[in-house]
Amino acid sequence: MSDLNQVEQLSVSVLFDSKTQYVIPIYQRNYAWGAPEIEQLLQDISDAAGLSNQPDETASAKQAAYYLGSLVVYQRTTHSQQSNVVYETIDGQQRHITLAILLAYLKHQKVLSEEKLAGLNINLTFDSRPKSSRALADIYTGQTNGETEEPNIHAAFSIIRRFFKTKGLDIEPKTKLFFEYLLESVIILKVVVPPQTDLNHYFEIMNNRGEQLEKHEVLKAKFMATLGNDEQRSCFSTIWDACSNMTRYTQMGFQSDLRKAVFGDNWQAMPASFEAIQATHTSKQQKQDAMTLREIISNKASSANSDDKEREKEERFGTVIDFSNFLLHVLKLIKPQEKVSLDDKKLIDAFICKETGLRVEAKTFVYELLKYRILFDSYIIKPDQHVENRKWSLLTLIANTSATSTSSSYNNSFGKDQDVLNEKLRMILAMFHVSNPAMVYKRWLNDALKILNTHITQDTNLTVNGEVYLTELERLSDRYFKEIAGDKSLAFSEDEENPGVLHQGTGVQNFVFNRLDYLLWRTLSEGKPVGGITKENLAGHFTSFQFAFRTSVEHYFPQTDPSGASKMKDVDRFGNLCLISPSSNSRLSNYSPQDKKKFYQENNRAESLKQAIMMSYPEWGPVGQGLKNIEKHESLMLEVLSGTKV
Repeated sequence: MSDLNQVEQLSVSVLFDSKTQYVIPIYQRNYAWGAPEIEQLLQDISDAAGLSNQPDETASAKQAAYYLGSLVVYQRTTHSQQSNVVYETIDGQQRHITLAILLAYLKHQKVLSEEKLAGLNINLTFDSRPKSSRALADIYTGQTNGETEEPNIHAAFSIIRRFFKTKGLDIEPKTKLFFEYLLESVIILKVVVPPQTDLNHYFEIMNNRGEQLEKHEVLKAKFMATLGNDEQRSCFSTIWDACSNMTRYTQMGFQSDLRKAVFGDNWQAMPASFEAIQATHTSKQQKQDAMTLREIISNKASSANSDDKEREKEERFGTVIDFSNFLLHVLKLIKPQEKVSLDDKKLIDAFICKETGLRVEAKTFVYELLKYRILFDSYIIKPDQHVENRKWSLLTLIANTSATSTSSSYNNSFGKDQDVLNEKLRMILAMFHVSNPAMVYKRWLNDALKILNTHITQDTNLTVNGEVYLTELERLSDRYFKEIAGDKSLAFSEDEENPGVLHQGTGVQNFVFNRLDYLLWRTLSEGKPVGGITKENLAGHFTSFQFAFRTSVEHYFPQTDPSGASKMKDVDRFGNLCLISPSSNSRLSNYSPQDKKKFYQENNRAESLKQAIMMSYPEWGPVGQGLKNIEKHESLMLEVLSGTKV
């Protein structure tokens, strides 16, 4: 069937040609992309356009073209009088809808000529989902009356707008350069399936198709080709494969009978070298080769029962990074003198030099990979599906060995008597992660792994002092904030002509708000009040607080006037801002402070500690006591944020 498909390379400007229509059929799911996916897409396009501005990253050269992926469609039968060609989207709708929302944002920037914009159209509709169609039309025309119907689409528009502002892409000439590159150099592969295709069957195939070879698999083959014998290659492959599944603890990637031999009785020992692992691995393999048939059957049955229990345990965790990007972190850590990009699009180039080949020896790298994976597993948070109301865990895998069997459990990484310390570390790591939800450019993760490696107190089991780790992470937070804020007098400036970086409305970076929430949480959890407010005053808002992917800046007093209210001239000031989820911001953006407070009280929640404190004030507005409350709250929050008030 694939040989008969019509394949065409389309620029984004051609994709949104007004003479073509695309329909999202009823069997497709609703639009579901959030900040991680949208920001990753925008970052990739920005990098390809040569507009990247990441700390510690060499600026990327502009690519002649950036290939976005495929859009699989089916041409619907049309009436002869209908001039437009109509396609039904089979695969690629999330990306396609995001591009349509990006196009709507472009229209409102007015950086391109009317002539260039005239031929573009959001040529995307939905079968039996009029709310989605109206939402797209609303953001394209600049209306807001559909927000409560389809919040995800409106939220995506807000995420795009904020990305441009926080990344400095909303100023000339960068905006124009970005969109010129988007329209002409971003390419999508349109695949038209043949007529009379069984669409239900094709859709099933598309969702169960084999995956293409990934870059890290190519890299593995390159490494293994340099090894001298089968024993080395087998050992290398075992370690690499165990490390490659980022959603389970590394030890679980080794066969059950190999874990104790490699990692010791409690699975916590770090092998002394690659050669030590190889000796154990080869010995176990030789024993297996010498087993009788009865022993093999008995061992296989026992292993199957154990593996079922292990798989059940493994399913609870996610990961904050994928394997390809983790490989780059390890390379950057063991090659600190070299510029290593933390972007997996550059994975092969980072490891392989055209002139000299691999930049690091295979056995050296895979041993370091194993070490950093164990550090990652024990001391970096994981998304946790099994703990109610706690999105993140900080746990270490421990073997519990008896005379007859070995089981395992997940314990707090810093011991049962260190719950408070463990919780502080869990929260600050979550603070770093939610501030940068995309998989690439996780600078905080590289710095955290560097801290861990520097402060290992016992090499044999990679023990780290938790108090030292927390101190270093808080220093890291201070450093990142200083980089953003710069000189305090400029950062906090309320000059209307040249406001400081903390008075930029939606331009204030996520990290600033998350850092503040961490400092508020730490202070309140220690029993200290903040401006007279205690954790008891905040009640459930404090006890239920967790870091999540809140990526929309809310103006508590809204930018658009509530009915009958006076306009606030400095509505973008930091005291009037907090970070909430995009869907909540889309739904509540034009509500008055009183109505917002009522909504959150009725739903018994607040999205951030700063927001909870803001809602504790009885009045909030542009004049009188409402303005005094904003100024008081702002002064207090800036003191906490800068570390001058505890």
